[in-house]
Amino acid sequence: MDVLTDDHEREEVVRKWWHENWLSLTVGVVIAIGAMVGYRQYQSYQNDTSAKYAYEMSTLQTKLVLNPANATDDAKKFIKEHEDIYGSLLALDLSSIEAKQGNYDKALENAQFAKKNGGDLVSPNATLVAAQILTEQKKYDEAVKELDSVKSEAYEIEKKELLGDIYFEQKSLDKAHDAYKKALDLSESKKIAISPLLQMKFDNLIKDGDEPAFKRAQKQEEVIAASASEIKK
Repeated sequence: MDVLTDDHEREEVVRKWWHENWLSLTVGVVIAIGAMVGYRQYQSYQNDTSAKYAYEMSTLQTKLVLNPANATDDAKKFIKEHEDIYGSLLALDLSSIEAKQGNYDKALENAQFAKKNGGDLVSPNATLVAAQILTEQKKYDEAVKELDSVKSEAYEIEKKELLGDIYFEQKSLDKAHDAYKKALDLSESKKIAISPLLQMKFDNLIKDGDEPAFKRAQKQEEVIAASASEIKK
């Protein structure tokens, strides 16, 4: 039985869930990228300096996750000394911690540092984080400008989904619906799995004639599985 009795109640549930969970989702992305960068840099350069920086960054990331209060000063020192991809990844970790504590100005400062110094791999993700922080601050026009600055087509799905979030916060529900729908369409065209969160956002605003996102996601999983089977042959 559907215990959410009206559209307003559904909207509030989605908004509350996103506000409570986007930070942890961002931290997961940062840790994953950090591990990948550490490995790739080590493989690419194979020298003591690069390996040392990658190891220090990874160690500090772990400490920030386990005990941020005790690791924050060391992380800030590392970032100050590393205007590069290593410092940028750590800055994104600090950004998430600061935002979780409601220190949005500091969170934005760290995200902007990562955007400036993170290079092609980190900068787009840092820009998305900055846009989300600006959305939390209700600086919607600035958030949209941040999204527009991401030119890589690899991030089009994330851009459309976050644009939907911005419209949702502004209660422009038709625009939010269309942005989420575009994110779904892009996921299908790129043969990328549709995230449960995107499914929930779209189905919360579903209109007559729309195919539910969870059904589209099931079909997409079948397409991806079939493609994987072809590759193995």
